Amino acid sequence: MGMSSEIPVTYDSYGRMNFHPEFHGKQKTPWSTTDQKFLIENYAALGPEQISLTLERTIHTVMTRAYELRKSGLMSKPAKRTYNKRIRTL
Repeated sequence: MGMSSEIPVTYDSYGRMNFHPEFHGKQKTPWSTTDQKFLIENYAALGPEQISLTLERTIHTVMTRAYELRKSGLMSKPAKRTYNKRIRTL
């Protein structure tokens, strides 16, 4: 069967999944060194949506963290802009 949750999945105007307790269990918790390392090493290849599902945080939070890490020099800027396809859950 599918998920037992009665809470619908909603998206913002950019097509990003809004906070949902089943997918974003770590939201509002401090970033671990392991999670931050995963973000830095995989962001370019996987994209923010896949990273968000893996790390259980919203896409917006993942994108904001990547921006902050790049600004502080802990994460390199992409050589070229890539566009990752959105994953829709129904």
